[in-house]
Parts: sequence; structure tokens; C-alpha cells
Amino acid sequence: MERIVPRPLAARTTAWQRGGSPVEASAPQRLHWMYWLVVVPFLTDIAETGRLPHSAREWITEAVAGTLIAALVRRVVRQQRRLAELARSDSLTGLHNRLAFDETIIEECARAHRLGLPLALVYVDLDNFKRVNDERGHDCGDRMLCQLAVAIEQSVRQHVDRAFRIGGDEFALLLPGVQRDQAAAVVARIRQQVRLGDAMWSQGPLGLSAGAVELEPGEDPQRLVARADEAMFASKRVSKVESALASAPL
Repeated sequence: MERIVPRPLAARTTAWQRGGSPVEASAPQRLHWMYWLVVVPFLTDIAETGRLPHSAREWITEAVAGTLIAALVRRVVRQQRRLAELARSDSLTGLHNRLAFDETIIEECARAHRLGLPLALVYVDLDNFKRVNDERGHDCGDRMLCQLAVAIEQSVRQHVDRAFRIGGDEFALLLPGVQRDQAAAVVARIRQQVRLGDAMWSQGPLGLSAGAVELEPGEDPQRLVARADEAMFASKRVSKVESALASAPL
């Protein structure tokens, strides 16, 4: 298993404890105030001439200037929004990335506690992924990651559930309104979908280890993540034992 943790869990403790996002400092700056620039030419003319526009031509000039400024502001706001989306997306799989996960889990935990709704977190890790990279090359490994991402997207609810690639071969699912048993059914669907892809899924050596947990009353995101991580590693230990038994001589 190739386990990459971009940022230690403890590094996010302070942000979670204060109830804010751990990436507040890098959040996209809100630019809607720039629409006030539309009235700048109008106010400037008043300041210079000491009067309102008199003729139709003057009013048209002010309107055209304001329209051009509004168009430029809209373009800047759209570009800023697009950059924010790219910053929260995984370039390989197209799923959300770790940055988005750190933000979203805080929001979803707060929402679940406020509304009294269940929330499930699933951690998924590839088995023998390093072996695939070493023997077949990183291009093959990247293809396997993309196949898993597609299987995940086909197994969750669009616009409700959120899927993330949070490390090299680690993925996370946030399932609002879902209990642990239902989350286990989602994992089963993912396993079924991914086996329809490359033969390395159905015949080996690739496999999946997954841990599903449900948010407990009063639990913070840090503890929820820690329990999901523990559940995933427990699943991986079971997978290794079963693999060793299957390959042992009779």
C-alpha cells in the first residue's frame, strides 16, 4: 500500500476546534464589491462638473461606461470562481481534493448536528497499488485510479454525496443522511462497479479496503476522520490475512 498523507491529522486540529475552515486564509476573495465600480464614472463626472448629466448624449455615455465596467467585473468574478473550483479538484481523477475535503467535512458535520441527521464517512484505500506502479508503471497506476473514481461516481448520489481523492491511493466519501449500514452498501456497489473495469480488479492484484463510520452525537470532524481511518486499516488487515490464507499450500 502506498499511503500518502499530505498533511498530518493533528495539523487540522486547531481549525476544527475553533469551528472554522482550515483553509480560510486561502479561500477565494469575494469580489462582488467590484460591482460598485459601475457608478464610479457617474460619480466622477459629478465631482468634476458639479452637476448631473444634462443631455441624452451624456446619459448614454454614462450608461455605456457602466455597462462595460459591469461586463469586466462579471468576467473577473467568473474567472475567480473557476480558479477556486480548480484549486479544490484533483487534476487526475476529477474528484474533489484534500483541500475540498477539509472544508466540506466541517460543513457537513455542523449541518448534521444542527439538523439531527445521520452522516457517514467512508475511507477507501487500494490494496497492492504500489505493486501495480512498480510492475506496470505509473501510467497504469493512474488508469486504475481513474477507473476507481468513475466507479465511485457511478455508485453515489449526484449533487448529494461528495467524493474526494485525499492522497495517492486514498479516497473519501461523505454521505449526508446515510447510516453506517447504508454506507457499507455503497462500498459494495463500488467494488462491483470497479470489477467491471480492468482485469487487475477482478483477477488481482488490485483490491479495495474500506472503512465506514457514522457521525456520533457531539462528535467533531477530527474524531470522525480518525475512526474512519482506523476502520479502513482494520479492513486492510483482514484483507491481508484472507489473501495469505488463500495462497497458503494445502
